[in-house]
Amino acid sequence: MIPRIRHSLPIRNLTRTRISPTSRFPPSRSTSSLIRPAQPRSVLPGSTTAGAPAPIRSLYRNLATAVEIPNPSAPLFPPIHLPASPLMSNPFPPVPAIPKADGPVNLHLPPTDDRVHKYFTLPNGMEVIVVSDPKADKAAAAMDVGVGHLSDPADLPGCAHFCEHLLFMGTKTFPSENEYSAYLSKNNGHSNAWTAMTSTTYFFDVGADALEGALDRFSGFFYEPLFNEDCTEREIKAVDSEHKKNLQNDMWRFFQMEKHVFREDHPYHKFGTGNYETLWSRPKADGRDPRQQLIEWWKKYYCARRMKLAVNGKEDVETLEKWVRERFERVEVRSEGSPPVGVEGVRIAFDESPMGPEQMGVITFARPVKDNRGLEITFPFPDLTHLYKSKPTNYITHFLGHEGKGSVLSYLKSKGWTNYLRAGMAHGVAGFDFFKVTVDLTPEGLQHWNDVALVIFKYISLLRSAPPSSLIFEDLKQMAEISFRFAEKHKPDMYCVELTAGMQDPVPRDRIISAKWLIEEYNQEELESTLLYLDPRKAAIGVTSRELPKGVEGTFDLKEPIYGTEHKRVRVSDEFMKEPALRPELLRNTPLSRLWYKRDDTFWLPKANIDAKLTSPLFTTSPRNAVLTSLLCEVFTDAGTEDVYDAELAELYFRVYAGGDYIGITTRGFSDKLSVLSERMLGKLVKLEIDPERFREIIDQLKLMWENFKLGEPYRQAGFWDSYATSEVAWTQAERLAELDHISPADVQAFAKEVFQRTYIETLVHGNTTPEGAKSMQDMIESTLSPRPITETEKNGHRSLIVPVGNHVLSLPHPNPAEVSNAIIYHVHIGDPDNQALRTRLNMFDQIVHEPAFDQLRTKEQLGYIVQTSVSSRVGSLGWKVLIQSERDPVYLETRVDSFLAQAKVLLEGLSEEEFDRHRSSLIAKREERPKNLGEESKRYWARVADKTYEFGRRQAEIEELRKTTKADVISLLTDLIAPTSPTRSKLSTHLKSTYSGVKFDMASAQPLVAGFMKHNVAVDQSAMGALMASAPDLQKVKDFALAAVDKAAGLAEAAGMELREMIGGLKGKEATASTGADGAGEDKLDEKTVWIRNQEELLSFKAGLRGSKAQMPVEPIEVGSAKL
Repeated sequence: MIPRIRHSLPIRNLTRTRISPTSRFPPSRSTSSLIRPAQPRSVLPGSTTAGAPAPIRSLYRNLATAVEIPNPSAPLFPPIHLPASPLMSNPFPPVPAIPKADGPVNLHLPPTDDRVHKYFTLPNGMEVIVVSDPKADKAAAAMDVGVGHLSDPADLPGCAHFCEHLLFMGTKTFPSENEYSAYLSKNNGHSNAWTAMTSTTYFFDVGADALEGALDRFSGFFYEPLFNEDCTEREIKAVDSEHKKNLQNDMWRFFQMEKHVFREDHPYHKFGTGNYETLWSRPKADGRDPRQQLIEWWKKYYCARRMKLAVNGKEDVETLEKWVRERFERVEVRSEGSPPVGVEGVRIAFDESPMGPEQMGVITFARPVKDNRGLEITFPFPDLTHLYKSKPTNYITHFLGHEGKGSVLSYLKSKGWTNYLRAGMAHGVAGFDFFKVTVDLTPEGLQHWNDVALVIFKYISLLRSAPPSSLIFEDLKQMAEISFRFAEKHKPDMYCVELTAGMQDPVPRDRIISAKWLIEEYNQEELESTLLYLDPRKAAIGVTSRELPKGVEGTFDLKEPIYGTEHKRVRVSDEFMKEPALRPELLRNTPLSRLWYKRDDTFWLPKANIDAKLTSPLFTTSPRNAVLTSLLCEVFTDAGTEDVYDAELAELYFRVYAGGDYIGITTRGFSDKLSVLSERMLGKLVKLEIDPERFREIIDQLKLMWENFKLGEPYRQAGFWDSYATSEVAWTQAERLAELDHISPADVQAFAKEVFQRTYIETLVHGNTTPEGAKSMQDMIESTLSPRPITETEKNGHRSLIVPVGNHVLSLPHPNPAEVSNAIIYHVHIGDPDNQALRTRLNMFDQIVHEPAFDQLRTKEQLGYIVQTSVSSRVGSLGWKVLIQSERDPVYLETRVDSFLAQAKVLLEGLSEEEFDRHRSSLIAKREERPKNLGEESKRYWARVADKTYEFGRRQAEIEELRKTTKADVISLLTDLIAPTSPTRSKLSTHLKSTYSGVKFDMASAQPLVAGFMKHNVAVDQSAMGALMASAPDLQKVKDFALAAVDKAAGLAEAAGMELREMIGGLKGKEATASTGADGAGEDKLDEKTVWIRNQEELLSFKAGLRGSKAQMPVEPIEVGSAKL
C-alpha cells in the first residue's frame, strides 16, 4: 500500500509562475502555504514557442521588444524619483465580500473544455461546482475551507494545521482512523491536504466508479468529525515530526523569519505549523485541553458559508449535484451575525499590512543552512484580487520579471552579480499581499548587494517615470486570451483544487474560472496607483549569505525563536538611496593635467564618455595659427575615417575638434574598449601622416566654407560680428582665407609637433569605470602625448571686451548684393555671469518677456520671420539680446525694440503674483529636467569644465536663487540695466544692412489676394509660405508660389480660378535701394549720443579702446576629492 502523504508540495505554487500555453491552469493567486513558502518568479511566458500558433510567436516578440525601454542594449535607469511621502493609505476600494450569484450561473470556460460544468449554492451557503467528464478514468473532489493559521488562537499556535491532521482520523459514520485513506487506496486513489494562512484545502482522487463512496467518507470531515481523543497526542507528534523535518530547510526558516521580523501584533507573526510544545506541552502546563480548544475552534470557523466544494466525475451533473446535496447540506452554518468581511467575517480577511513603519526600510541579513547567497526585496501591497479586470500587478511583474535584453536581469547578469531573478506577488491573503523581487547573488554580487538593490529600485523608478503603456498591456491581454483559448485539461484532483480556490476570490461567479486567466480592460488609474506601492522607502530587504557581506559591521547577533535562524537587522541609511552625485570628483590636479571623474550612478550603462581638452597659447595667437589648428583637426579626422569606421559600427566613437583656444578630444562607447580606441587614435594624432592629395581637398573645402560665409543668412553674419566686436582674440574669414595658400602639409605636421610638446591636458571621465580606470586613462593620454607643462599664465583663456556705458551701433553692409534682408542683434551688457543673483534675475526677465516680444515684434508688427530674445553668457560678460531678420531697415528695427522695452515695465508691473510664480515655476522646472541619457549628462559636466567655471551645481544654485527672486528685483534689473532710458545701460547693436537693389515684393498689395484665397477656400502651406517670406523674396517668387497654390486647389470653379490668377498678376513690387531710411527711420531717429561704428577699421579702433573682462575663475573650489560620490 502506498503510504498516505498529507503534506506533499501543493500544486498551487505560492507565486505567480511562468504561464505556459501547455499548462491547464495559470498560477493561482498567491497564498502562503505551510508546505512551501513562496518564492516569486517571473511571469513572462517562458515556454518554447516553436510549435505555437503564429499569434503567440508574434506576441512573444512584441512583449520582448516592448520591455526594452528605452535603450535596446541595457535598461535605462533614471534617478530614484519619489513622492514627498510614501503612499500609506489604500487608494483602492476595501476588500469586498465574495459576491453572490443572481440566478443561474453560466461559467466562462476555455473553448477547449468540452466537459459540462454546473455551479450552484447549497441552502447552507456552500458554493459548489460539479464537472461531468464521461471519459474520465478517475474522479476527484476538493474542499477549500476559508480559514487558516492566521486565525489560530494566540495560545494554541498550529491549531488550524492540527485540525487538518485530526480530521483524517475518522468520522461518526466511518469511525476507523484509516477508513478514508484505505477506501481511496483500494480504489486507485489518494488524498492530500494543506493549511495556508486563510484557507485549508482537502482533496482526493479515486477510481471513476468509486466517487460516491469517497464522498460519503470525505463529507463527514465537515459535519461529523470524531476528533478522536485516543489519537490526539499521536497526531500532535506527527505535526511535531513534520515541523522537525523542516528545521534545516532554508525555505521554511526564512519564511518563518519574515513572519517573525514583521509586526508582532499582526496575525502574520504567528507560527502556523505548530509543534509538540505549542500544541501539547504548553497547553497542558497551563491546564488547558488542546483537543477541546481545537473542537471549539472547529465549531467556530468550519462554517458552510466559508466552504467551496468542487467535484469531478463521469456521472452527469444532475447526479453529481444530487450526491453533493445529500451529503454536504448537512454542514452547519456557524457564522450567523458575522460581518461579510473581516477578521471574524464570513470571508476572513486581514486588511492591515503585516509591515508597519518599523518594518519598512529595514535590511535583514540572514545566515542560511546551505551555502547560498541571495537578495529579496519585499514591498507591502493591499489585496488586489478584486481588480481582476485590469490585473495591475501582472503588468508590473511582466517588466520586473522579464529576462530578455534591456531587462533588470540582463543588466545584473552582465555585471556578473546574479544568474536569475524572480518577481511577483507572494505570501498574500485576503486583505494584504506582498510584491517580491528575488535574485541569487554570485560571490561578486554579494559584495555589491546594495548596488543590486539600487538597480532594482532605479528600474522601478523608470517604470513610474512614464504613463503605463496601453500597447504592452494589450499584448499581455492577448497573450492571456491565447493561453485561455488553448488551455489544456488538468488532472481531476488538481482541477478541483483550482476550482475551489477560484470560488474563494471576490469575482463574479461566472468568472470563477476565466478570471484566473483573462485580462479584460486597461485601467491607467489602477496601474499608476499600483506602481506607487513600489516605493523603496516602504520596502524590506533581505540578504542571505553564510557570512556578512564586506562593509557590514558586526555579527549575526539575533536568532529567530522557532527555527533558530541567525540574523542581523539594520535600518536603511539615508545614504543608501541618495540621489546621484551632482558633480564630478577631481582625482588629479598637477601642472601638467587635471582629471575629473564621475561614475555613472544615473543610467547604469556599460558605457563611458571621455572628454579632454588640450590647451596651448599657440592655437589662436595669429590667423595662421588658427588656420593651422583647424587644418590639424580636419586632416586628422579625414585620415582616421577608415580607422574609426569599424569602431563606430560597434558604437565606439572618437573625435578631435578645434574648440577655439583648445583642441577637444571626445571618446564615446562601451567602457571596456574605450582605452584601446583612444590610445590607438591619439598615437596617430601625435605621429600625424598627411596625404598631399587629401590635404589639397581639405584646403579647398575650408576655402569654400569661408568664402561662402559672406553669402550666408544675415542673422548669422550679424551673430559673427556681434561676437567679434567683444572678443579679445578673433579672426575674420578673410584673414583666415589669406593664410590658406601659404600652408603646406609639412607646416601642419610641424605645428602639431610644436603644440604637443607643451600643452595642458584637462579630462573628464564619466561612466562605467572606476577612479583607478579614469587615472589609467589619463596616464595613457599623458604618456602618448608626452608634453611639458605650460605656465599658469598661459592656461588663462581669452577674455571678453566690455562694452562701455552708452548706446553703440555697429553698422555693416551685407557683402551679398542679392540678399534682400537686414538683420539686427540688439545686445545689452548686464554684468558678471558669475553673479548668481544677477544671472537669475536676467533669466526671469527673459522668461517673462520672451513670448510678449515675439508676439509684438513678429506677430503684431510683422517685422520679420526670425524674431527671438535670449540670454547671452561669455567669459566675464552676461548679456541680453534681441535678434531680428527683416526686410525693414535696421534703424527702424532698433526703434521698435526700444519701443517694446519702453512698455516692458508696464508689462512687468501688471503681472499678478500668481502669474509671476508661474514664470518662476516654469524656469525651475527647466532646471530640474533630468538628463535623458549618459551623453546629455556628460555634456552638462563638460560644459562647466570647458568654460572654466567648474560650477557643476549651477542648476541647483539657480533654483535656490529663483525661489528668492521677486518681481521688484526683475523690474529693477530692467530699469537699471536694460531700459533705453537708463543712464547706466551698456548696449551694442549690430546692424547688417542689405545692399540689394531691385524689385521686392510689396506686402501691402497682397491683401486683396489673401481675401480672395479665403473666399474660395484655397489652402496654403503655412510652413512653406513662412519660409518664403523669411527669404524676403522678389515679386516673381511670390507670384509663382501663389499660382502653384491655385493650381493645386481642389474643386475650384473655373471663374474663381480666373479671378485669383488676375489678382496674382496684379501683385506689385517696390524698388529696393541700399539707402537708409526706407521705413522713415534714419540714424537721426536714434539717440543723438549714439556711437556709430560704420566699418571694420572703426570697429578695430573701437575694440582697442575697450577694457577686458576678468579672466574666468572657478566658481566652485577646485580640490582633489572635492566631490563626494
